[in-house]
Amino acid sequence: MLASNPVKTYPAAKSFVGAFRDWVRHRRLISQCRQRLALCDNSEIERIAHDVGLSSNELRRMAKLGPDAAKELLERMDALHLDADAVAKNEPATMRDLQRLCSNCLSKKRCQRDLVLTPNSPIWHQYCPNADTLDELQREAANDR
Repeated sequence: MLASNPVKTYPAAKSFVGAFRDWVRHRRLISQCRQRLALCDNSEIERIAHDVGLSSNELRRMAKLGPDAAKELLERMDALHLDADAVAKNEPATMRDLQRLCSNCLSKKRCQRDLVLTPNSPIWHQYCPNADTLDELQREAANDR
């Protein structure tokens, strides 16, 4: 019979490696967004920006932030039991404005922490640029029920 030879594992190292891998993947996505936009001429950028309801400067700024720049918005909407897909479908201009404000928010770290630790606490109203709009969407959803 062979003696067992347990292999030591280091959960902290695995966690660090996973976080680093995710960070690299995210940076790569941001780089791809910038590269794709850089391939467009000004008229094409203007057309794309118009199609999504942004100015060309806002579109460029959003591309620099990357595809996950407004992920906290989706998480907040989920915590508030708001259907982001329905808002995007029924009120696309409102959803774009919510995404734009979230993407450019200066309180992202605080928001991420609050979403993890106390998602139901009203503290987010103090710093979220979308608080009033999200409250109104909640009232509308409650009236629809």
